Amino acid sequence: MKLKMLAVGVLVSLPFWASAKDVTIIYTNDLHAHVEPYKVPWIADGKRDIGGWANITTLVKQEKAKNSATWFLDAGDYFTGPYISSLTKGKAIIDIMNTMQFDAVTMGNHEFDHGWDNTLLQLSQAKFPVVQGNIFYQNSSKAFWDKPYTIIEKDGVKIGVIGLHGVFAFDDTVSAATRVGIEARDEVKWLQRYIDELKGKVDLTVALIHEGVPARQSSQGSTDVRRALDKDIQTASQVKGLDILITGHAHVGTPEPIKVGDTLILSTDSGGIDVGKLVLDYKEKPHHFAVKTFELKTIFADEWKPDPQTKRVIDGWNEKLDKVVQQTVAQSPVELTRAYGESSSLGNLATDALLVAAGKDTQIALTNSGGIRNEIPAGAVTMGGVISTFPFPNELVTMKLTGKQLRSLMEHGAGLSNGVLQVSRGVEMKYDSSKPVGQRVITFTLNGKAVEDATVYLVATNSFLADGGDGFTVFTEGTARNTSGGYYVSNAVVDYFKKGNALTDEQLKGMRVKDVK
Repeated sequence: MKLKMLAVGVLVSLPFWASAKDVTIIYTNDLHAHVEPYKVPWIADGKRDIGGWANITTLVKQEKAKNSATWFLDAGDYFTGPYISSLTKGKAIIDIMNTMQFDAVTMGNHEFDHGWDNTLLQLSQAKFPVVQGNIFYQNSSKAFWDKPYTIIEKDGVKIGVIGLHGVFAFDDTVSAATRVGIEARDEVKWLQRYIDELKGKVDLTVALIHEGVPARQSSQGSTDVRRALDKDIQTASQVKGLDILITGHAHVGTPEPIKVGDTLILSTDSGGIDVGKLVLDYKEKPHHFAVKTFELKTIFADEWKPDPQTKRVIDGWNEKLDKVVQQTVAQSPVELTRAYGESSSLGNLATDALLVAAGKDTQIALTNSGGIRNEIPAGAVTMGGVISTFPFPNELVTMKLTGKQLRSLMEHGAGLSNGVLQVSRGVEMKYDSSKPVGQRVITFTLNGKAVEDATVYLVATNSFLADGGDGFTVFTEGTARNTSGGYYVSNAVVDYFKKGNALTDEQLKGMRVKDVK
């Protein structure tokens, strides 16, 4: 059985004797705990709320009411974002998802943020199928999860749904500390194996895969660093018999399906900004599918009535957490933003806070752009806002690095595969992203003096980077390493304000890292 790609919106002409029905696939990826509607600067100029899981539930229920042959699928990273996930280690997220009529989901890297034992604990409470087929216990043939795929039949149509995680994405973005004892294995090999196992048992084969390049984290949306779905295109070209590949991790929506051979590649942006809807014409004899319509629909909150059941569960968790998260820790005269290819006000704040928390002998603080997950609006800076912006359980770590090692780290950042390193006050780095690897850093100074290759510097960072996360492997060469033990970036930011430090003009406006190309 093959998919035939037709122009979106063009009806398929079928012989009068053929029985045809619509098969609808609704899908999301990288929801990142954005359970409430919220504003983003790059949609409607930040003036309209978008997303909201209760609104998505309403959409799904409407589609399922219209057509019984409707499936709702997700390609992972529903954990981690706003504080509702971090403070409950994902428990609240699963409770909410249990109301949303998912038919199957897979795991993304952020489902492992609180350790794989927590992954097992929380996902075991899901009332919908969770599929994952290529993560194993190390030095073992034992699978981490016991359901690599599931077969779901509706209205006489059987869909096989496979779940996988890209090896590179797993190793690159799952913190080394939270994946000790488990590993991802060749996603292409395992995908083909499961496709072959499903052959003859299903009418349509769908893979939910979390793979490829990490997402940008920026207040500018997709404009500052170009991303692509190259890895998904490669995967689709390397297997036979796959009809649909729904991907996550890159936070790049597909305004039209990408066709590779007989496979359609689909994806949404992140945070519930949009939801994908693919409608296929299905002809039972012989089995045949063709694209009927496709839409990547932006979810504007003012266009939807929130589903009462989903909203009730969200409201219940918010009430439990309100006492902690509504505490005001500071005031900001402007919105605090993030960036991926240059320094940002939130990056400046976080690194300055780490520098202070690490002690007076520390000379430089560094944090990853991808670890900053939200904007903070002008006005009251709340505890919840800080936790939502810096949601990861990444501990403060100090170590000694040479100037040469620091320059190497800056070079990796200048490649923009994982974003630049955000730097503390006194540090300036100018780079040219168009130059070859090893030649991108133009200037790199501390307090106006060039960082010297042979000089040893005391550096503060977070444990994700210290373990080589996001490809910053040179951190693992650091000496005299000291880990704070449960003291996270969010703690450092809150304590920075509690110690009487206020936001400075330099933090808000200072361009410490800049691309000069």
